[in-house]
Amino acid sequence: MTTLNLTANDDIIIPTNDDTTYRGLGGNDTYILVSQKNSASVSIIDTEGSNVIQLPEWSKIKSIVVAKSALKITCDDMTVFTINGADKFSYDIGGNFTNSSLGEIKTFSEFVEVFELSPPSSGTVSSDTNKIVYDDQFRVLYEVEVKKEDNGNKYYLNGELSPDISLNSGEKYVFDLNDETASNHPLSISETKNGIHNDGVSVNNGINYYLKGDNVTEQEFSSSFSENASLENAFVVFEPSSNDTVLYYYCLFHDGMANDAKILIDGFVEQIPEATVTTIMVQSSGSSDYKFTAEGLQGFDPTLTLVRGKTYEFDITAGGHPFWIKTTQGTGSFDQYNEGIINNGVSNGKLTFTVADNAPSKLFYNCQFHGSMTGTINIVDNNDNGNIIETSSNTNTGGSSPSYGYSLDLDIPYSFGQDIIPTSGYDI
Repeated sequence: MTTLNLTANDDIIIPTNDDTTYRGLGGNDTYILVSQKNSASVSIIDTEGSNVIQLPEWSKIKSIVVAKSALKITCDDMTVFTINGADKFSYDIGGNFTNSSLGEIKTFSEFVEVFELSPPSSGTVSSDTNKIVYDDQFRVLYEVEVKKEDNGNKYYLNGELSPDISLNSGEKYVFDLNDETASNHPLSISETKNGIHNDGVSVNNGINYYLKGDNVTEQEFSSSFSENASLENAFVVFEPSSNDTVLYYYCLFHDGMANDAKILIDGFVEQIPEATVTTIMVQSSGSSDYKFTAEGLQGFDPTLTLVRGKTYEFDITAGGHPFWIKTTQGTGSFDQYNEGIINNGVSNGKLTFTVADNAPSKLFYNCQFHGSMTGTINIVDNNDNGNIIETSSNTNTGGSSPSYGYSLDLDIPYSFGQDIIPTSGYDI
């Protein structure tokens, strides 16, 4: 490692050379820590004078190792600063000598206490963290990435797919959108899930948008995002209010990027209502039909209408006729649809179906063995008339086809264990 000796004057140093030790020789020196675009390793040693380590606005710390009189911090892009004689420095959080700004000054012990550590008498202590300097304090940092999933592009926060996050009122939180994958996906926060894509708006209070260090409007912020944008210091800073309970982060350009993720404020716990279970009776009518009864209505192989998010219990009494919910219509047990379903294929017992929010708009119920015992299940977001069983005139309500004119039914001797005795009719 190369050693770079400084002067005996009051030097202002921005240590940027990889694999280099910066050695102070005297004077009151200021070291401004700036992360490199590529991984780098920088050492600082200076035990003479009143020396200062400055971490300017938007400085990040990912991990910290503390010894009795030394300090190693890893910043973004894996820039590692090792400070020997760290107990002889003061630490300016948010200050920047180059623009005459002064932040919050801390001693060595106070600085490491920010990370819930204390200088040990021997050995080292360490902590992985994710903090960023904003408004002269270290704030919790959420690094935003975008990755493509089966159902489209999705936000990742700190490497996790669209998580729920818990925030405290009065604290400031920073969302970092500088990753190249987020260059076309400006993030905002709303009281409504999916924000403007669901008749909502972004919150007005407690939210600030930053580009290149400047506080900008939401419109100016989003206008800087595009498919080929190269963002610089793109941050969203949010301070929740004590009046907030549940909020949602979302993309200003594209819907559904945060799935159902929530922001819960001050430990708020949502009261999720108990699922109301609707019972549907299912019986076999010979080998020709299923007979359904639900909420006072009956039908033979009717079309059913089920609502996303609701739970239905099919009480099935149909020995020898396994009842399957499937993605295709026909006999057999293939193409089963099992999301949210318990006991698919039962012939005597209960099949429970909690309809997922992403359930397809059309499914089918089939007997495993008899092709006529089948019908359609329409999946909707809202069922305006409330009926599960379709009662239109074309619904089969008797299990047999109508005949016209006069007919004479003749009993035909049969054998072979047939389930149905065929009839012959003569029209006059």
